[in-house]
Amino acid sequence: MAAKKQFMVIGLGSFGATVAGELVRLGHAVLGIDTDRRPVDALADVLTHAVVADGTDEKVLQELGADSFDTCVVAIGGNIEASSLVTLHLKALGAKKVWAQAATAAHKTILTKIGADRVLIPEIEVGINIAQSLIYQGIMDYMALGDDSFVVEYRVAERFDTVAIEDLLGAHADAVRLLAVKRGRDFLDQPLAGLALVKGDRLVLLGPREALEAVAAHL
Repeated sequence: MAAKKQFMVIGLGSFGATVAGELVRLGHAVLGIDTDRRPVDALADVLTHAVVADGTDEKVLQELGADSFDTCVVAIGGNIEASSLVTLHLKALGAKKVWAQAATAAHKTILTKIGADRVLIPEIEVGINIAQSLIYQGIMDYMALGDDSFVVEYRVAERFDTVAIEDLLGAHADAVRLLAVKRGRDFLDQPLAGLALVKGDRLVLLGPREALEAVAAHL
């Protein structure tokens, strides 16, 4: 099991509360912060700690030990000035990693320029994910790695039950790398050569977009 990590989530709106709650569900410790008492009270029994605090105040972040967390998540994308100020303070305090939510492409540029390690525009990313899933219905999840490379999780259709992985990938076997097979609660990562697929398996593949789309169309 992965080591327990410590996260600070600043902003407990819909996005921040979802991220914070999922991190706790996965077994990690989360300190949630918001200027509004209502979401703090609502999450008091869910998160490890939840406090009413102003993340735009550098002294507050320092007192809360922002530099001691594995990652700080700035989840106040709707307020460009506030999210930028919080991100700036976190970087100045030596936060190990800062992930920030942006509202627009311009906002993303600002957050990137001031040092955010990763900037997310949830609406855009979810929209792209949904569009991909609508076109290629076997796609369960995917992640862009840059340079046109992606990691994609496919659900194996019933008609491929007992088919060998190599036969399923066919002409794309050289372009696409099989990273793992999820089978129920098991995670098979090696050896995979010659493995016969079972209905319900999920394939985790790495490769260029064009090759992965070809595989998805085949599945």
